[in-house]
Amino acid sequence: MSLPPDLRVLCRRIASTSPDDLPRLCPILVNHLLRCGPVLSAPHESKTKNDSSDVAVHVHRLKTQINTLLNGKNNNGRFAAVVLIKAMVDVGGWECLRLSLPWVQGLLSIIQRPGPTAMKELSIVTVTRIYSLLHGYQTLVREIASPTIPSFVNACLQLIKPPASGQPLRLPTATVETVVNALATVIPLYPTTLRPFSAQIRSATRGYVAPTSSDDILAPQSLRYASRRLLISLPYTAPKNGSGEEWAKAVDGYIKDCHSTADQVFRAVSESWESTVGYAPPTISYDGEPGGGGSAAEELPAWSGLSAGAERLTGLIELLATFFRSPTKSPVAVPLGSLMDLVMRIASIVAPGPGRDDRVQLNAAIGREEKDELWSVLPDIHAAVLELLLAMVHRLGPSILPLARDILDHTARIFRTVAHMPSAREAVYTLTHELLSLIGPTLDKLAVDSLNPLIHATCRDLLESAGYLQETAPKAAESPKPSAGSKKSQPQQSAGNADAFLNPKADTTASRTTYSPSHLSSARILLSSFLSHLPQPHLSPDSRGLVDRTAILTADKRAMLASCLHPYRDSNGRYYASVMPFLARAFPRDQEVEVLRINVRTAKGGSASTEMMWEPQSGLHEMLQQPEKAEETTATFSGLNWGAAKTDDPGGEEKEESKIAPFVARAMEIDTPFVGGAFGKTTAPEDTVAVGVGAAERTPMSPLKRKGEELESGKAKKVEPEPVRADEDEADSDSDEGSIQIDMTMDDDEEDDEDGEKNTGGD
Repeated sequence: MSLPPDLRVLCRRIASTSPDDLPRLCPILVNHLLRCGPVLSAPHESKTKNDSSDVAVHVHRLKTQINTLLNGKNNNGRFAAVVLIKAMVDVGGWECLRLSLPWVQGLLSIIQRPGPTAMKELSIVTVTRIYSLLHGYQTLVREIASPTIPSFVNACLQLIKPPASGQPLRLPTATVETVVNALATVIPLYPTTLRPFSAQIRSATRGYVAPTSSDDILAPQSLRYASRRLLISLPYTAPKNGSGEEWAKAVDGYIKDCHSTADQVFRAVSESWESTVGYAPPTISYDGEPGGGGSAAEELPAWSGLSAGAERLTGLIELLATFFRSPTKSPVAVPLGSLMDLVMRIASIVAPGPGRDDRVQLNAAIGREEKDELWSVLPDIHAAVLELLLAMVHRLGPSILPLARDILDHTARIFRTVAHMPSAREAVYTLTHELLSLIGPTLDKLAVDSLNPLIHATCRDLLESAGYLQETAPKAAESPKPSAGSKKSQPQQSAGNADAFLNPKADTTASRTTYSPSHLSSARILLSSFLSHLPQPHLSPDSRGLVDRTAILTADKRAMLASCLHPYRDSNGRYYASVMPFLARAFPRDQEVEVLRINVRTAKGGSASTEMMWEPQSGLHEMLQQPEKAEETTATFSGLNWGAAKTDDPGGEEKEESKIAPFVARAMEIDTPFVGGAFGKTTAPEDTVAVGVGAAERTPMSPLKRKGEELESGKAKKVEPEPVRADEDEADSDSDEGSIQIDMTMDDDEEDDEDGEKNTGGD
């Protein structure tokens, strides 16, 4: 193997550069070293061939230079040596690992001795990487890993040892997180070697698992996740096959900690909950502030105050969720009964509010201040419960089916408390979709009705993100008229926003909520689940109409396809209007839409079974081609009406009245509360588009098609009605004033188009 020039350049630069300047050249040196991977990882035998002397000399020279820098007294040189060692073990493979014992010993000395924090952190990362790569070679494990791991763990525990009360941490929290992640990586690889250190590790990390505001240490969220991951990996160190038992024992212990914390946090409520697993709440003292925890090594740190207790309860619930997200060494027995008992207890507590039948009974011995504080922290606790349920559903999958209905009930109940939190709504959307995919078709009407607030919230988020919702300005209160004989009252001056008069749209733009892409993705998936997984006869016409309108206005292909494949039928057996025309116009070149459209056309002249399958679309074509028959049976679908109906005015003249609902609107007014309320009225007629038949020759390009293209490109604009030509009929002008007639016929056949024009009275 020929000698690469990068190896010569690397050796020359290290030799000619002062150790103080090496950290500045580390990126360049690492790039050279990465290009020398084939030479460093080549077996020793291949180096005896061509140019063997030069290759062996330069490789030996490089290793000697690194050892010299590592054992030197210059911190900058030692830092550069650590960087080069990390790069060499990454590209060198077994050839570099078999000679890494001196490197490991030198890195451990850096961790144990006083020195710069950055160098200690990088040394811990490098040693962890070496141990991870050594795991595949049993001979190297016996020679290098097993003798040095105890020293490494002891050095790490000394770095993250909890300080005395009132004393700051020895290292920054970022470095502590690096140490915790290193231990969590090494434990599953060498559980037997780390078995004697399990109690010390648990004691060292107990302050980071579920910290509170009353603690002396402020732990960031990333450090909490790392500490929980390390704590969950400790059952790996159990002897023989006791890993599963240790895992279940740890889960049971944290569930009891949750109950003991909830006893203090929920003491302002007279709970009607009774444990199904035999948990007996102790006698609670109502004197002073709630508190818990302790100073023992096996206990979590002490806390005081309701806010601190809520943080401790939230952290423990998140820890239980992490148990389900982490792998286990062996099969485990999940205590589902205890977990659902805890979820039922927390979900049964809902803040009092107007129109709620499930009002909780409050404890008269607790003051009003603590009760108000409880209602303020309750949404965070409920959000943690949602994460726990979502983790359980994701891990257990179809095995959670016997508990899916209970979980759905708890989700619908909790949603009323966390509906104002976008992050919690995203968790509700994801969890509801997972549950509906399991038990959606088996739900009864009562369960479907309980999802109405969730349906409204999903549609609201999607419509608001698409720009179809705007807050209506509150109307000024009318002052009472002065009675006769009374003095004329002086006009009252009210404060107002002067900038709102200059830019009326400023307040609306500023108050619009911006949702994350994952939030909108969860909402879109759930929107289609309402159509594909719920029994459609159990949905109310208003809810189905709202879902269909949302799918059309947001150009959601998946939801519109689900709407076409799962039509809605009223109590009289009549199918309501399909969104197939809007789907075809919004996605004219999509293969899935084309297949569906071809099946719709084939159903017109197909067999009886096919006609029954596509009866809604067949009825739509018959209605469009024979409007005189459609006048007798016009289906009303929450504002979705196809065809036209004739009415007689008082003067005896017969008028044609459009029965098409305004689908494409610039905005929708909101005149009801957010949770549980339906969306309000549509906007004025000038902002709407009426869809009918017989306008093909009048409108060379469909405004609805342009609207669909704008929705697909993310630009929603107002659709202005086109003026009516002067040579049109007076009757047509009267009936079409303020709207645009668009041909919604799905047939491409010229014969069908001519029949449609005749039946609709086109010129």
